[in-house]
Amino acid sequence: MAGNTITKTPMKGHRMQQQRELRQTFMIFTEGQTEEGYFKKFKARCKTVKGGSALKIVQEAIVQKKNVKKHYDHYWVVFDKDNSSIESFLKAIRLAEKQDMHVAYSCEAFEIWWLFHFVPIKKTVPAKDYERKIKHYLGDYSIRNKGLQQGGLMWMQLNYKLKEAIINAREAHLQFSLPEVCYNQSITTTYKLAELLNNQYDS
Repeated sequence: MAGNTITKTPMKGHRMQQQRELRQTFMIFTEGQTEEGYFKKFKARCKTVKGGSALKIVQEAIVQKKNVKKHYDHYWVVFDKDNSSIESFLKAIRLAEKQDMHVAYSCEAFEIWWLFHFVPIKKTVPAKDYERKIKHYLGDYSIRNKGLQQGGLMWMQLNYKLKEAIINAREAHLQFSLPEVCYNQSITTTYKLAELLNNQYDS
């Protein structure tokens, strides 16, 4: 009919192509293979680096970053506080940020991220209690089970509760937002990386 404008809707395949083009790329350096196996489930590029203390892990990640030939939109390093001194812990964070790497740190260890999937954490949980508390929700969980396969398994078991984990971990972090204050708390900034990856994964 004269005067009418016909508007064509984009083809589905074209929309999907645009979505793929908008996705950001991630290179994640992890302290352990469990973390690597977990983040790979988000279809991110990961590499386990060997270190020891938080600072040594970051130093090795910097070396590995320089050896990566492909450019990535985001570089992250994932490490635990463990037994690092507060000076070493804070220096690791500052050094990573100086090298344009984001940091996902956990105090004391990465397994606190599993626990945030089930409950808000309002007081410090010693690392020795992680297994007992997680087993309350995942009866067959063992903290001794580690590696790529275990990380992938934990993703499959927990990802349906990811949004809850992000909320719980963010609320805990906001209570103690500075790294020097987080040092003695049960805090992880893993939620920041997981949220970014999940947004890409769902797009």
